[in-house]
Amino acid sequence: MTVSELLDFYSPRLEDMSDLALILDQTGAVLFANEAVRKIQSAPPKSLAPEDIIEQLRAQGRAGEFSNLPDNTPPVREARLRVILPDGAGTRHVNWKFVGIPATDGAITLAWGTFRATGPGQEMGFTVLPNGIIQAASPALCSICGYSRDELVGRPARQFYYTAASRKRIVNQLNERNEVENGAVTLRCKDGSPLTLWYSAESIRGTNGRILAYSGFFQQRPFTFSSKLAGEFTRIVDALPDLAWVSGRDLRIVAANQAYLRAYKRERAEVIGQSEYDFLDPEQARFPIEAALKVFEEKQELLHPAVPHLTDPQVWYRVIRRPIFDDDRQEVIGLLGIAQDISAKVVQENAFMEQLRVREEDVVVVTDDQGRILRRSAQTLNPSIYGRPQTFDAYTLDMRPVLDLLHADDLPAVRKAMHLVLRERREQHLECRIRNQAGNYSTVLARLLFHDAIYGEPRMYVVVRDITEQMGLRKATMVIERLKLASGARTDRELASFLNVSAAAISNARKNERVPPDWIIDTGLRTGRSIDWIVSAVVPNQA
Repeated sequence: MTVSELLDFYSPRLEDMSDLALILDQTGAVLFANEAVRKIQSAPPKSLAPEDIIEQLRAQGRAGEFSNLPDNTPPVREARLRVILPDGAGTRHVNWKFVGIPATDGAITLAWGTFRATGPGQEMGFTVLPNGIIQAASPALCSICGYSRDELVGRPARQFYYTAASRKRIVNQLNERNEVENGAVTLRCKDGSPLTLWYSAESIRGTNGRILAYSGFFQQRPFTFSSKLAGEFTRIVDALPDLAWVSGRDLRIVAANQAYLRAYKRERAEVIGQSEYDFLDPEQARFPIEAALKVFEEKQELLHPAVPHLTDPQVWYRVIRRPIFDDDRQEVIGLLGIAQDISAKVVQENAFMEQLRVREEDVVVVTDDQGRILRRSAQTLNPSIYGRPQTFDAYTLDMRPVLDLLHADDLPAVRKAMHLVLRERREQHLECRIRNQAGNYSTVLARLLFHDAIYGEPRMYVVVRDITEQMGLRKATMVIERLKLASGARTDRELASFLNVSAAAISNARKNERVPPDWIIDTGLRTGRSIDWIVSAVVPNQA
Protein backbone atom coordinates (compact mmCIF):
# COMPACT_ATOMS: atom_id res chain seq x y z
CA MET A 1 0.00 0.00 0.00
CA THR A 2 1.11 3.53 -0.65
CA VAL A 3 1.34 6.29 1.94
CA SER A 4 -1.84 7.82 0.51
CA GLU A 5 -3.71 4.51 0.80
CA LEU A 6 -2.50 3.97 4.35
CA LEU A 7 -3.65 7.47 5.22
CA ASP A 8 -7.12 6.80 3.79
CA PHE A 9 -7.29 3.52 5.70
CA TYR A 10 -6.18 4.72 9.17
CA SER A 11 -7.61 8.26 9.26
CA PRO A 12 -11.31 7.38 9.84
CA ARG A 13 -10.35 4.82 12.47
CA LEU A 14 -8.14 7.24 14.40
CA GLU A 15 -10.81 9.96 14.15
CA ASP A 16 -13.16 7.80 16.22
CA MET A 17 -10.60 7.34 19.02
CA SER A 18 -11.06 9.26 22.28
CA ASP A 19 -7.28 9.29 22.78
CA LEU A 20 -4.96 11.68 20.96
CA ALA A 21 -3.89 10.28 17.58
CA LEU A 22 -1.54 11.40 14.79
CA ILE A 23 -0.19 10.12 11.48
CA LEU A 24 3.23 11.41 10.46
CA ASP A 25 5.51 10.92 7.48
CA GLN A 26 9.16 9.93 7.62
CA THR A 27 10.28 13.52 8.26
CA GLY A 28 7.94 13.98 11.23
CA ALA A 29 5.48 16.19 9.35
CA VAL A 30 1.86 15.74 10.43
CA LEU A 31 -0.34 14.07 7.83
CA PHE A 32 -3.41 13.69 10.06
CA ALA A 33 -4.58 14.69 13.57
CA ASN A 34 -7.81 13.42 15.08
CA GLU A 35 -10.43 15.52 16.87
CA ALA A 36 -8.94 14.84 20.32
CA VAL A 37 -5.70 16.48 19.19
CA ARG A 38 -7.49 19.36 17.55
CA LYS A 39 -9.39 20.09 20.77
CA ILE A 40 -6.28 20.70 22.80
CA GLN A 41 -4.63 23.04 20.34
CA SER A 42 -4.44 26.66 21.40
CA ALA A 43 -5.03 27.79 17.77
CA PRO A 44 -8.59 28.32 16.47
CA PRO A 45 -10.25 25.00 15.53
CA LYS A 46 -10.06 25.53 11.76
CA SER A 47 -6.35 26.35 11.75
CA LEU A 48 -5.11 22.89 12.63
CA ALA A 49 -1.72 23.04 14.32
CA PRO A 50 -0.77 19.58 15.61
CA GLU A 51 2.78 20.50 14.63
CA ASP A 52 2.81 22.26 18.00
CA ILE A 53 3.02 18.81 19.57
CA ILE A 54 6.00 17.90 17.43
CA GLU A 55 7.64 21.19 18.30
CA GLN A 56 7.21 20.42 21.98
CA LEU A 57 8.83 17.04 21.41
CA ARG A 58 11.74 18.72 19.67
CA ALA A 59 12.07 21.15 22.56
CA GLN A 60 12.23 18.18 24.90
CA GLY A 61 14.79 16.40 22.73
CA ARG A 62 12.35 13.68 21.67
CA ALA A 63 11.65 14.57 18.02
CA GLY A 64 13.41 11.44 16.75
CA GLU A 65 10.81 9.32 18.52
CA PHE A 66 8.30 10.13 15.77
CA SER A 67 10.51 9.34 12.79
CA ASN A 68 10.38 6.04 10.90
CA LEU A 69 11.46 3.07 12.98
CA PRO A 70 14.82 1.49 12.11
CA ASP A 71 14.94 -2.25 11.60
CA ASN A 72 16.67 -2.96 14.91
CA THR A 73 14.12 -1.20 17.16
CA PRO A 74 11.05 -2.69 18.90
CA PRO A 75 7.86 -2.54 16.83
CA VAL A 76 6.20 -0.19 19.38
CA ARG A 77 7.99 2.56 21.23
CA GLU A 78 6.90 4.96 23.97
CA ALA A 79 7.59 8.57 24.95
CA ARG A 80 6.23 11.08 27.43
CA LEU A 81 5.30 14.59 26.35
CA ARG A 82 4.29 17.72 28.24
CA VAL A 83 1.28 19.36 26.60
CA ILE A 84 0.17 22.90 27.43
CA LEU A 85 -3.60 23.13 27.23
CA PRO A 86 -5.47 26.20 25.97
CA ASP A 87 -7.26 28.85 28.07
CA GLY A 88 -5.03 28.38 31.08
CA ALA A 89 -6.25 24.81 31.63
CA GLY A 90 -2.74 23.82 32.64
CA THR A 91 0.00 21.42 31.67
CA ARG A 92 -0.40 17.66 31.36
CA HIS A 93 1.80 14.66 30.78
CA VAL A 94 0.80 12.55 27.78
CA ASN A 95 2.10 9.01 27.38
CA TRP A 96 2.62 8.35 23.67
CA LYS A 97 2.94 5.06 21.83
CA PHE A 98 3.93 4.93 18.18
CA VAL A 99 4.62 2.35 15.52
CA GLY A 100 6.10 2.58 12.02
CA ILE A 101 4.11 1.25 9.05
CA PRO A 102 6.07 0.62 5.81
CA ALA A 103 4.58 1.70 2.49
CA THR A 104 5.62 1.04 -1.12
CA ASP A 105 6.60 4.67 -1.52
CA GLY A 106 7.95 5.36 1.98
CA ALA A 107 6.54 4.87 5.49
CA ILE A 108 4.23 6.45 8.05
CA THR A 109 4.21 6.55 11.84
CA LEU A 110 1.02 6.04 13.81
CA ALA A 111 1.07 7.75 17.22
CA TRP A 112 -1.54 7.76 19.97
CA GLY A 113 -1.33 9.36 23.38
CA THR A 114 -3.22 9.16 26.70
CA PHE A 115 -3.21 11.70 29.52
CA ARG A 116 -1.60 10.48 32.72
CA ALA A 117 -4.43 12.06 34.66
CA THR A 118 -8.04 10.95 34.24
CA GLY A 119 -8.41 13.27 31.28
CA PRO A 120 -7.34 16.66 29.97
CA GLY A 121 -9.58 18.40 32.51
CA GLN A 122 -9.77 21.66 30.65
CA GLU A 123 -12.91 22.85 32.45
CA MET A 124 -11.22 23.83 35.74
CA GLY A 125 -7.54 23.37 35.02
CA PHE A 126 -4.58 24.95 36.80
CA THR A 127 -0.79 24.98 36.94
CA VAL A 128 1.22 25.99 40.01
CA LEU A 129 4.99 26.53 39.97
CA PRO A 130 7.24 24.80 42.56
CA ASN A 131 7.53 28.10 44.45
CA GLY A 132 3.76 28.09 44.96
CA ILE A 133 2.88 30.81 42.43
CA ILE A 134 -0.15 30.13 40.22
CA GLN A 135 0.98 30.05 36.60
CA ALA A 136 -2.31 29.23 34.88
CA ALA A 137 -6.02 28.99 35.77
CA SER A 138 -8.86 28.28 33.37
CA PRO A 139 -11.83 30.64 33.04
CA ALA A 140 -14.16 28.00 34.52
CA LEU A 141 -12.03 27.74 37.68
CA CYS A 142 -11.86 31.51 38.03
CA SER A 143 -15.61 31.78 37.56
CA ILE A 144 -16.64 29.16 40.12
CA CYS A 145 -14.37 30.75 42.76
CA GLY A 146 -15.44 34.31 41.90
CA TYR A 147 -12.01 35.61 40.88
CA SER A 148 -10.79 37.18 37.67
CA ARG A 149 -7.81 35.50 36.07
CA ASP A 150 -5.57 38.41 37.10
CA GLU A 151 -6.61 37.85 40.72
CA LEU A 152 -5.37 34.25 40.57
CA VAL A 153 -2.45 34.09 38.15
CA GLY A 154 0.80 35.31 39.67
CA ARG A 155 -0.51 34.99 43.25
CA PRO A 156 0.59 32.40 45.87
CA ALA A 157 -1.65 29.34 45.76
CA ARG A 158 -1.70 29.11 49.56
CA GLN A 159 -4.00 32.16 49.68
CA PHE A 160 -6.79 30.21 48.00
CA TYR A 161 -6.78 27.02 50.08
CA TYR A 162 -9.18 27.17 53.00
CA THR A 163 -6.49 25.78 55.31
CA ALA A 164 -2.70 25.62 54.95
CA ALA A 165 -2.81 21.93 55.92
CA SER A 166 -4.69 21.06 52.71
CA ARG A 167 -2.03 22.57 50.47
CA LYS A 168 0.79 21.00 52.47
CA ARG A 169 -0.79 17.55 52.25
CA ILE A 170 -1.30 17.69 48.48
CA VAL A 171 2.14 19.11 47.72
CA ASN A 172 3.82 16.48 49.92
CA GLN A 173 1.98 13.72 48.06
CA LEU A 174 3.01 15.09 44.67
CA ASN A 175 6.63 15.48 45.79
CA GLU A 176 6.93 12.03 47.31
CA ARG A 177 5.16 10.00 44.63
CA ASN A 178 5.49 10.41 40.90
CA GLU A 179 1.85 9.56 40.40
CA VAL A 180 -1.46 11.23 39.64
CA GLU A 181 -3.10 12.22 42.92
CA ASN A 182 -6.87 12.36 43.33
CA GLY A 183 -8.97 13.51 46.25
CA ALA A 184 -11.09 16.27 47.73
CA VAL A 185 -9.88 19.73 48.72
CA THR A 186 -11.62 22.84 50.02
CA LEU A 187 -10.80 26.18 48.39
CA ARG A 188 -11.57 29.68 49.63
CA CYS A 189 -13.79 31.62 47.23
CA LYS A 190 -13.48 35.37 46.78
CA ASP A 191 -16.44 35.99 49.13
CA GLY A 192 -14.74 33.85 51.79
CA SER A 193 -17.04 30.86 51.40
CA PRO A 194 -15.61 27.32 51.30
CA LEU A 195 -15.86 25.32 48.09
CA THR A 196 -15.04 21.62 48.20
CA LEU A 197 -14.03 20.14 44.86
CA TRP A 198 -12.53 16.90 43.61
CA TYR A 199 -9.06 17.31 42.20
CA SER A 200 -6.75 15.33 39.95
CA ALA A 201 -3.16 16.59 39.91
CA GLU A 202 0.33 15.48 39.00
CA SER A 203 3.87 16.77 39.32
CA ILE A 204 5.18 17.83 35.92
CA ARG A 205 8.83 16.76 35.81
CA GLY A 206 11.64 17.34 33.35
CA THR A 207 13.82 14.62 31.84
CA ASN A 208 16.13 14.91 34.86
CA GLY A 209 13.24 14.26 37.27
CA ARG A 210 13.16 17.81 38.61
CA ILE A 211 9.67 19.17 39.30
CA LEU A 212 8.78 21.93 36.87
CA ALA A 213 5.21 22.53 38.06
CA TYR A 214 2.14 21.00 39.66
CA SER A 215 -0.80 20.80 37.31
CA GLY A 216 -4.24 19.26 37.12
CA PHE A 217 -7.89 20.13 37.29
CA PHE A 218 -10.85 20.35 39.63
CA GLN A 219 -14.26 18.78 39.21
CA GLN A 220 -17.54 19.64 40.87
CA ARG A 221 -19.51 16.48 41.44
CA PRO A 222 -21.92 15.23 44.09
CA PHE A 223 -20.65 13.56 47.25
CA THR A 224 -22.29 10.16 47.06
CA PHE A 225 -22.12 9.51 50.80
CA SER A 226 -24.41 12.41 51.81
CA SER A 227 -27.63 10.38 51.59
CA LYS A 228 -25.94 7.45 53.33
CA LEU A 229 -24.87 9.68 56.22
CA ALA A 230 -28.33 11.21 56.53
CA GLY A 231 -29.99 7.80 56.52
CA GLU A 232 -27.69 6.29 59.14
CA PHE A 233 -27.29 9.21 61.54
CA THR A 234 -30.53 11.24 61.56
CA ARG A 235 -32.14 9.07 64.24
CA ILE A 236 -28.94 8.94 66.23
CA VAL A 237 -28.51 12.72 66.48
CA ASP A 238 -32.24 13.19 67.18
CA ALA A 239 -31.91 10.93 70.22
CA LEU A 240 -29.01 12.86 71.75
CA PRO A 241 -29.83 15.51 74.42
CA ASP A 242 -26.86 17.76 73.55
CA LEU A 243 -26.33 19.69 70.34
CA ALA A 244 -25.58 17.11 67.64
CA TRP A 245 -25.10 17.25 63.90
CA VAL A 246 -23.54 15.34 61.01
CA SER A 247 -21.83 16.95 58.04
CA GLY A 248 -20.42 15.39 54.88
CA ARG A 249 -16.99 15.74 53.35
CA ASP A 250 -18.33 18.70 51.37
CA LEU A 251 -19.04 20.49 54.73
CA ARG A 252 -22.81 20.40 54.18
CA ILE A 253 -24.91 19.40 57.18
CA VAL A 254 -27.01 16.31 56.50
CA ALA A 255 -28.48 15.80 60.00
CA ALA A 256 -29.06 18.08 63.02
CA ASN A 257 -31.19 17.64 66.14
CA GLN A 258 -33.60 20.11 67.72
CA ALA A 259 -31.04 21.25 70.29
CA TYR A 260 -28.73 22.32 67.44
CA LEU A 261 -31.53 24.17 65.63
CA ARG A 262 -32.60 25.96 68.82
CA ALA A 263 -29.02 27.00 69.61
CA TYR A 264 -28.68 28.75 66.25
CA LYS A 265 -32.33 29.86 66.07
CA ARG A 266 -32.81 28.22 62.66
CA GLU A 267 -35.41 26.09 60.98
CA ARG A 268 -34.38 22.68 59.69
CA ALA A 269 -34.70 23.82 56.07
CA GLU A 270 -32.17 26.60 56.73
CA VAL A 271 -29.55 24.13 57.99
CA ILE A 272 -29.88 20.79 56.20
CA GLY A 273 -27.92 20.77 52.96
CA GLN A 274 -26.01 23.93 53.96
CA SER A 275 -22.61 24.61 55.48
CA GLU A 276 -22.16 26.85 58.53
CA TYR A 277 -21.07 29.58 56.15
CA ASP A 278 -24.61 29.70 54.73
CA PHE A 279 -26.39 30.52 58.00
CA LEU A 280 -23.72 32.12 60.21
CA ASP A 281 -21.74 35.32 60.01
CA PRO A 282 -18.72 34.61 57.72
CA GLU A 283 -16.18 35.37 60.45
CA GLN A 284 -17.99 33.08 62.89
CA ALA A 285 -18.37 30.31 60.31
CA ARG A 286 -14.62 30.17 59.77
CA PHE A 287 -14.02 28.39 63.09
CA PRO A 288 -16.32 25.35 62.73
CA ILE A 289 -15.36 24.96 59.06
CA GLU A 290 -11.64 24.94 59.85
CA ALA A 291 -12.28 22.50 62.70
CA ALA A 292 -14.16 20.16 60.35
CA LEU A 293 -11.39 20.34 57.76
CA LYS A 294 -8.86 19.46 60.46
CA VAL A 295 -10.84 16.28 61.19
CA PHE A 296 -10.94 15.40 57.49
CA GLU A 297 -7.23 16.10 56.99
CA GLU A 298 -5.91 14.30 60.06
CA LYS A 299 -8.60 11.58 60.20
CA GLN A 300 -8.71 11.97 63.98
CA GLU A 301 -11.15 13.09 66.62
CA LEU A 302 -10.91 16.77 67.54
CA LEU A 303 -11.83 17.97 71.04
CA HIS A 304 -12.36 21.57 72.12
CA PRO A 305 -12.82 21.38 75.91
CA ALA A 306 -14.33 24.85 76.33
CA VAL A 307 -15.46 27.14 73.51
CA PRO A 308 -17.99 29.96 73.51
CA HIS A 309 -21.15 29.60 71.46
CA LEU A 310 -20.66 31.33 68.12
CA THR A 311 -23.74 33.52 68.41
CA ASP A 312 -23.86 33.89 72.22
CA PRO A 313 -20.43 34.10 73.93
CA GLN A 314 -22.11 33.77 77.33
CA VAL A 315 -22.89 30.14 76.52
CA TRP A 316 -19.99 27.65 76.56
CA TYR A 317 -19.70 24.15 75.12
CA ARG A 318 -17.46 21.14 75.25
CA VAL A 319 -17.30 20.21 71.56
CA ILE A 320 -16.12 16.95 70.07
CA ARG A 321 -15.94 16.15 66.36
CA ARG A 322 -15.51 12.52 65.40
CA PRO A 323 -14.60 11.32 61.90
CA ILE A 324 -16.99 8.99 60.09
CA PHE A 325 -15.14 6.53 57.86
CA ASP A 326 -16.24 4.63 54.77
CA ASP A 327 -16.91 0.90 54.97
CA ASP A 328 -13.22 0.13 54.37
CA ARG A 329 -12.18 2.60 57.12
CA GLN A 330 -9.79 4.26 54.67
CA GLU A 331 -11.36 7.62 53.92
CA VAL A 332 -13.30 10.07 56.08
CA ILE A 333 -16.70 10.69 54.51
CA GLY A 334 -18.15 12.92 57.22
CA LEU A 335 -18.08 13.88 60.87
CA LEU A 336 -20.34 13.61 63.89
CA GLY A 337 -20.34 16.69 66.11
CA ILE A 338 -21.59 16.83 69.70
CA ALA A 339 -21.61 20.00 71.84
CA GLN A 340 -22.37 19.75 75.58
CA ASP A 341 -23.42 22.91 77.41
CA ILE A 342 -20.88 23.60 80.18
CA SER A 343 -21.78 27.24 80.85
CA ALA A 344 -22.35 26.72 84.59
CA LYS A 345 -18.99 25.00 85.00
CA VAL A 346 -17.19 27.75 83.06
CA VAL A 347 -18.66 30.39 85.38
CA GLN A 348 -17.48 28.36 88.36
CA GLU A 349 -14.02 27.89 86.84
CA ASN A 350 -13.75 31.59 86.00
CA ALA A 351 -14.35 32.43 89.66
CA PHE A 352 -11.74 29.90 90.76
CA MET A 353 -9.18 31.24 88.26
CA GLU A 354 -9.80 34.78 89.51
CA GLN A 355 -9.16 33.66 93.10
CA LEU A 356 -5.77 32.31 92.07
CA ARG A 357 -4.59 35.67 90.74
CA VAL A 358 -2.69 37.61 93.43
CA ARG A 359 -1.62 40.51 91.25
CA GLU A 360 -3.45 42.15 88.37
CA GLU A 361 -0.89 41.03 85.79
CA ASP A 362 -0.97 37.36 86.84
CA VAL A 363 -1.96 34.99 84.03
CA VAL A 364 -3.78 31.69 84.63
CA VAL A 365 -3.45 28.76 82.23
CA VAL A 366 -5.50 25.57 82.58
CA THR A 367 -4.20 22.21 81.34
CA ASP A 368 -5.45 18.64 81.34
CA ASP A 369 -3.56 15.77 82.97
CA GLN A 370 -1.38 15.47 79.85
CA GLY A 371 -0.24 19.08 80.10
CA ARG A 372 -2.30 20.20 77.09
CA ILE A 373 -3.63 23.73 77.34
CA LEU A 374 -7.42 23.90 77.70
CA ARG A 375 -8.06 27.52 78.62
CA ARG A 376 -6.33 30.72 79.69
CA SER A 377 -7.39 33.85 81.49
CA ALA A 378 -8.12 37.13 79.75
CA GLN A 379 -4.80 38.57 80.95
CA THR A 380 -1.70 38.10 78.81
CA LEU A 381 2.01 38.43 79.33
CA ASN A 382 3.99 41.16 77.58
CA PRO A 383 5.55 40.31 75.16
CA SER A 384 2.63 38.02 74.60
CA ILE A 385 2.87 34.23 74.52
CA TYR A 386 -0.28 33.79 72.41
CA GLY A 387 -1.26 37.31 71.51
CA ARG A 388 -4.21 39.26 72.85
CA PRO A 389 -7.02 36.81 73.75
CA GLN A 390 -9.93 36.85 71.35
CA THR A 391 -13.48 35.59 71.85
CA PHE A 392 -12.94 32.38 69.89
CA ASP A 393 -9.33 31.68 70.83
CA ALA A 394 -10.36 28.27 72.15
CA TYR A 395 -10.97 27.10 68.60
CA THR A 396 -7.38 27.79 67.61
CA LEU A 397 -5.31 26.69 70.62
CA ASP A 398 -5.72 23.02 69.60
CA MET A 399 -4.77 21.83 73.09
CA ARG A 400 -1.11 22.69 72.58
CA PRO A 401 1.18 21.06 75.19
CA VAL A 402 2.50 23.61 77.64
CA LEU A 403 5.94 21.99 77.34
CA ASP A 404 6.19 23.20 73.73
CA LEU A 405 6.54 26.77 74.99
CA LEU A 406 9.42 26.18 77.37
CA HIS A 407 13.15 26.66 77.06
CA ALA A 408 14.84 23.29 76.51
CA ASP A 409 17.04 23.70 79.62
CA ASP A 410 13.97 24.13 81.83
CA LEU A 411 12.07 21.07 80.58
CA PRO A 412 13.37 18.57 83.20
CA ALA A 413 12.43 20.79 86.12
CA VAL A 414 8.99 21.58 84.69
CA ARG A 415 8.26 17.92 83.90
CA LYS A 416 9.15 16.99 87.46
CA ALA A 417 6.92 19.74 88.87
CA MET A 418 4.00 18.68 86.64
CA HIS A 419 4.39 15.08 87.78
CA LEU A 420 4.26 16.12 91.44
CA VAL A 421 1.16 18.23 90.80
CA LEU A 422 -0.83 15.85 88.59
CA ARG A 423 0.19 12.53 90.14
CA GLU A 424 0.83 13.44 93.79
CA ARG A 425 -1.36 16.55 93.90
CA ARG A 426 1.39 18.61 95.52
CA GLU A 427 1.46 22.32 94.79
CA GLN A 428 4.70 23.46 93.14
CA HIS A 429 6.52 26.77 92.64
CA LEU A 430 9.30 27.28 90.11
CA GLU A 431 10.90 29.69 87.70
CA CYS A 432 11.21 28.91 83.98
CA ARG A 433 11.57 30.56 80.58
CA ILE A 434 8.66 30.68 78.13
CA ARG A 435 8.98 31.51 74.44
CA ASN A 436 7.03 34.62 73.47
CA GLN A 437 5.78 35.91 70.12
CA ALA A 438 8.78 38.23 69.81
CA GLY A 439 10.95 35.13 69.42
CA ASN A 440 12.64 35.59 72.80
CA TYR A 441 12.11 34.01 76.20
CA SER A 442 10.34 35.58 79.15
CA THR A 443 11.32 34.44 82.64
CA VAL A 444 8.25 33.66 84.70
CA LEU A 445 7.46 32.64 88.24
CA ALA A 446 4.91 29.81 88.06
CA ARG A 447 2.64 28.34 90.69
CA LEU A 448 1.21 24.93 89.73
CA LEU A 449 -1.71 23.34 91.57
CA PHE A 450 -4.15 20.47 91.12
CA HIS A 451 -7.94 20.82 91.08
CA ASP A 452 -10.62 18.38 89.93
CA ALA A 453 -13.78 19.51 91.74
CA ILE A 454 -15.32 21.54 88.90
CA TYR A 455 -15.35 19.08 86.00
CA GLY A 456 -14.73 15.87 87.92
CA GLU A 457 -11.52 15.34 85.96
CA PRO A 458 -7.90 16.21 86.84
CA ARG A 459 -6.77 19.67 85.80
CA MET A 460 -3.67 21.70 86.50
CA TYR A 461 -3.94 25.44 87.06
CA VAL A 462 -0.76 27.41 86.38
CA VAL A 463 -0.50 30.96 87.72
CA VAL A 464 2.21 32.76 85.78
CA ARG A 465 3.92 36.04 86.67
CA ASP A 466 6.50 37.67 84.41
CA ILE A 467 9.69 38.39 86.38
CA THR A 468 11.98 39.08 83.41
CA GLU A 469 12.70 42.65 84.53
CA GLN A 470 13.48 41.46 88.04
CA MET A 471 16.21 39.07 86.92
CA GLY A 472 18.82 41.84 86.85
CA LEU A 473 17.83 42.90 90.36
CA ARG A 474 18.38 39.34 91.60
CA LYS A 475 22.04 39.17 90.65
CA ALA A 476 24.37 38.50 93.57
CA THR A 477 25.85 42.01 93.53
CA MET A 478 22.38 43.59 93.81
CA VAL A 479 21.29 41.17 96.57
CA ILE A 480 24.44 41.97 98.57
CA GLU A 481 23.72 45.68 98.27
CA ARG A 482 20.19 45.12 99.65
CA LEU A 483 21.65 43.05 102.49
CA LYS A 484 23.78 46.05 103.33
CA LEU A 485 20.77 48.37 103.25
CA ALA A 486 18.74 46.04 105.46
CA SER A 487 21.55 45.55 108.01
CA GLY A 488 22.81 49.15 107.92
CA ALA A 489 26.28 48.02 106.80
CA ARG A 490 28.32 50.43 104.71
CA THR A 491 31.08 48.07 103.58
CA ASP A 492 31.56 44.39 102.80
CA ARG A 493 33.54 44.03 106.04
CA GLU A 494 30.67 45.48 108.10
CA LEU A 495 28.19 43.15 106.34
CA ALA A 496 30.48 40.17 107.04
CA SER A 497 30.53 41.13 110.70
CA PHE A 498 26.74 41.37 110.74
CA LEU A 499 26.40 37.91 109.14
CA ASN A 500 29.22 36.48 111.28
CA VAL A 501 31.19 35.37 108.20
CA SER A 502 34.56 36.31 106.78
CA ALA A 503 35.02 39.25 104.40
CA ALA A 504 36.34 36.73 101.85
CA ALA A 505 32.94 34.95 101.94
CA ILE A 506 31.26 38.16 100.74
CA SER A 507 33.79 38.51 97.90
CA ASN A 508 33.32 34.87 96.88
CA ALA A 509 29.50 35.24 96.85
CA ARG A 510 29.80 38.22 94.52
CA LYS A 511 32.35 36.40 92.31
CA ASN A 512 30.40 33.12 92.12
CA GLU A 513 27.04 34.84 91.57
CA ARG A 514 25.47 32.96 94.47
CA VAL A 515 24.31 34.34 97.80
CA PRO A 516 23.75 31.65 100.45
CA PRO A 517 20.01 31.44 101.33
CA ASP A 518 20.74 31.49 105.08
CA TRP A 519 22.19 35.01 104.75
CA ILE A 520 18.91 36.20 103.27
CA ILE A 521 16.72 34.41 105.81
CA ASP A 522 18.89 35.52 108.78
CA THR A 523 18.84 39.14 107.62
CA GLY A 524 15.09 39.07 107.06
CA LEU A 525 14.37 37.63 110.49
CA ARG A 526 16.73 40.00 112.31
CA THR A 527 15.76 43.21 110.49
CA GLY A 528 12.11 42.57 109.64
CA ARG A 529 12.79 43.22 105.98
CA SER A 530 10.80 41.22 103.41
CA ILE A 531 12.71 38.28 101.98
CA ASP A 532 11.06 39.02 98.60
CA TRP A 533 12.53 42.51 98.74
CA ILE A 534 16.01 41.23 99.60
CA VAL A 535 15.93 38.63 96.81
CA SER A 536 14.38 40.64 93.99
CA ALA A 537 13.58 44.17 95.25
CA VAL A 538 9.84 43.41 95.28
CA VAL A 539 8.04 45.87 97.55
CA PRO A 540 6.14 43.93 100.24
CA ASN A 541 2.68 45.38 99.51
CA GLN A 542 3.00 44.24 95.85
CA ALA A 543 3.71 40.62 96.69
